[in-house]
Amino acid sequence: MKKSRGFGKSATSSKAVASIGLVALTLLLIPYMFEYENVTKLMSDTKKIERESPADENLVAHLELQWDERRRERQAAMSTSDRESFDIYEPEATCFDEERFGSEIRYHAYGDGPKFICGVNFIAKKAATAGGYHHGRDKNCLVYSVGSNNQVDFEKAAHKFLNGCEIHTFDPTLSKPFIGGEYATFHPWGLGEDGITSSFKNKTWVAKSFQTVMRELGHTNRTIDIIKIDCEGCEYQVMPPLFELISAGKAKVDQILIELHLRGKKGELLKEFFSGADKAKMRIFHKERNGWGCSGTKCAEYALASETFLRKANSFAIHPSGS
Repeated sequence: MKKSRGFGKSATSSKAVASIGLVALTLLLIPYMFEYENVTKLMSDTKKIERESPADENLVAHLELQWDERRRERQAAMSTSDRESFDIYEPEATCFDEERFGSEIRYHAYGDGPKFICGVNFIAKKAATAGGYHHGRDKNCLVYSVGSNNQVDFEKAAHKFLNGCEIHTFDPTLSKPFIGGEYATFHPWGLGEDGITSSFKNKTWVAKSFQTVMRELGHTNRTIDIIKIDCEGCEYQVMPPLFELISAGKAKVDQILIELHLRGKKGELLKEFFSGADKAKMRIFHKERNGWGCSGTKCAEYALASETFLRKANSFAIHPSGS
């Protein structure tokens, strides 16, 4: 009978294969080992969310962790870059129910003028609950439209689809009577720094700050649901003080829909604007280059929402019947 010659050799080969497999597995795991601390923190944060939040809010709360990370990366880029562009400032949050808004037919908001809004249905329900502005009961929805040029499509849409919100339009440059009186209250006021004289073409006015406007209109203790701003450069004078008011708890604003322009110091003005927005806990949820003007590169439309509003609007989008 012949003796088997392969057994011992096969055992040795199996050990070698096993060793090689272990080395290969270790090499595959090395990149993840370096990320262990971050992964552990994310898991810990997620478990904390699950313990503290109702089940239907877990998704929203989990996404906020990612949004915070995006904001931190953008802030790091802001501190090291002097690029005079909008490239650094990208959306860092998601609104589950956003739409381009500003037309008589819903979802038909095309061309220059409309803005992206978060939670139209959520705002409309809130307004309807209070009876709406024109029902004469509690005013539970408030919109400011800064810069008009007598184009009132946005005001019409806000009145129609937001259940009769109280709307105020501001523009000191009109050469003809305001045509949106059926939908909004018009004020020939220019927003800016209090007491500073400004002019445009043949119009001259003394500017008012948001704080002054809110005080004079009796809105100091009310939430402004939407501020729409398209004032061809005044945003860098009017917005930093408003962000300070919001940060200090002296003003409540849910959304800001704004066209930003690259003018003057450019990069520095953008840094100041978004630094103020961060302190006010306003998140960028949409960005759109203006292809109809500004040479396609010199201005961009931004939509920002407060962290509190985003949380409520997104929860409503998930469970509209339970909100």
